[in-house]
Amino acid sequence: MSKQPLYKKIYQELKKDILTGVYLEETQVPTELELSEKYEVSRITSKRALMELEAEGLIYRVRGKGSFVKQRQETMPQEKKNTLLFIMPFAQNEGLGNYAEGILASLNTSDYRLHMQSHDWLQTEDALYLSSDYAGVIYYPINMQESIDFLYQCHMQNIPVVLLDKQIEKIHYPCVVADNESGGSLASKELISKGYDEVIFVSGTGLTESSSVRDRYMGYLSAVYEASLTPQHIVKTPLQTMDQLFESVYDVICHNKKESVGLVCENDIVAIRLMTYLKQQGMDIGDEIGIIGFDNIQATQLVDPPLTTIAQDFYRMGEVAGELLLKQLNKEPVDSLVNVIPVSIIPRQST
Repeated sequence: MSKQPLYKKIYQELKKDILTGVYLEETQVPTELELSEKYEVSRITSKRALMELEAEGLIYRVRGKGSFVKQRQETMPQEKKNTLLFIMPFAQNEGLGNYAEGILASLNTSDYRLHMQSHDWLQTEDALYLSSDYAGVIYYPINMQESIDFLYQCHMQNIPVVLLDKQIEKIHYPCVVADNESGGSLASKELISKGYDEVIFVSGTGLTESSSVRDRYMGYLSAVYEASLTPQHIVKTPLQTMDQLFESVYDVICHNKKESVGLVCENDIVAIRLMTYLKQQGMDIGDEIGIIGFDNIQATQLVDPPLTTIAQDFYRMGEVAGELLLKQLNKEPVDSLVNVIPVSIIPRQST
């Protein structure tokens, strides 16, 4: 593997600092002498790095004073960028819905094309220079800290963004979410209507980290209080494994001594794994124990018994996200920052 030229290393680090706001517009960047001392290179090498930044339009030089960061609108390429970026949770998104198909449908009559990357891509060097490659971003958050850092970077580079699946407080980008609160209520009412003596909410991520899970829990609460039941939640702690969470659920079911218990799970993955565990403990799923998931992934139809679930309209969510991004790109007003897409219940044998 060929070794990277020293001037390139200096250039890339300075570019990163400019685009992420370490050096603000109209502030001075280090001089040739300062760079040569910091990186232990010749003045010629440090000068080459500054020349690269100047050629790219990121800085300008003032004779006798040094180099300064250009105003952002001056650094943007003049030609229209026609690629949009969709950042998905994982490289393989089986079960997370056909968001991409909906996004592509929204772009049919436009000149834009879609580039898809997983969250892992955010750790690469290419992710630092979004504004040079992408006109806008549709972003599916999974980690709060990483999401805030990335979205601030987008803000610094003046990139239009639409959030998918989650709303992040204090970040005023348009978002497209499922009606999670309604989904939590629908799931709980389904179990209540089937006559389960107790209904418990089960989460593998907690009730505060994700806005979608929190809203599902709020819907659960509204339904159980309306039915004059006592709410109860079982949440995985940071030190627990999923198996330990399932053991906790099993212990609660056994100690409560109810004839039947309904479990509202935060998503289908948790529901399927919990159902498998409880079956191994000899519990009767669908009669003694009712379980409902959320998402309607393909596996819900294949497990035994098939899983009752709340279905999100992933296609429509992707389509609306694409429409909102196009509005921003076309300088059109966005009617609402929070766009809620209806959900539906799919009853199966697990209840």
